[in-house]
Amino acid sequence: MYSKSLSKFFLKALIGIAGLGLTTFVPHVDHPAKAALGSVPDCPNEGSAAAAGAMSEDCYQTPEVMEVKFYELGFCTTSDPLSGSNFSRTNCQKAWDNTSGQTIDLASFSYEGLTSGLTYKIPNDTYEYAYVVVSNTWGLKGKAYFNDITYYTQADGNGGTNVDDYGKADLTITSMGGGSGCWDFSESTDYGPVKAYITDSDLTTATNTSTCNSTTRLVGSIDLDTPVVMTSDVKAYQLKWIVRKMGLFVDYDSGTAPSGFGGGPFVPDFTLSK
Repeated sequence: MYSKSLSKFFLKALIGIAGLGLTTFVPHVDHPAKAALGSVPDCPNEGSAAAAGAMSEDCYQTPEVMEVKFYELGFCTTSDPLSGSNFSRTNCQKAWDNTSGQTIDLASFSYEGLTSGLTYKIPNDTYEYAYVVVSNTWGLKGKAYFNDITYYTQADGNGGTNVDDYGKADLTITSMGGGSGCWDFSESTDYGPVKAYITDSDLTTATNTSTCNSTTRLVGSIDLDTPVVMTSDVKAYQLKWIVRKMGLFVDYDSGTAPSGFGGGPFVPDFTLSK
């Protein structure tokens, strides 16, 4: 059995969360987020030659379960909603919200959309930023294959090789890196700069270890390299999710086996109807 600090996992996962607009209003492309995350490869498939060998680097796997609770998503015209110390909706428009939150299993390949809550018609404009508000606790279940051994997530947050212990782990983000402290993260990607804050339920950003440990939300934003343009002939839009070979991050530190599991990126895909 093994366990692992979650902070490294979530540094990479947050790029996927904040990357709300990576495939917005464009056709689906296989693995569109990977260029934004660097050259992290797919994990080996069960029974493949690579699965018989030792692990030597981080990889992404398809999760069996990836539960994320959504509260809000939207777009902003000319300013990053995370440009200040707290999230701001100035120059932003909600596309959807639900004050109670809606939990979606992003690993379901029916491409489930956000069905409860309120959906808003976005005013005609050019949107340079996108944002999402989600819970900072995710439910993850999955496995990886190396050394002719299957490595499983466990409900206690550890990983192991006993199939009897295979379960969904509820992992909470209370510390990040790449920013000013445990509360924030930023990174440049091929699709535009991304940011993320962990916050309380009022979306007030944590400021120290104590407030980071009590956070309940994660807010992510991206400065879109290709702005979203909404016009009058758009009648409706539908949200779908893509997590194949992305949603589960399998961490490697040393040795021949995984060091642990964490959340990987998920890519929303908006389809416009005219």
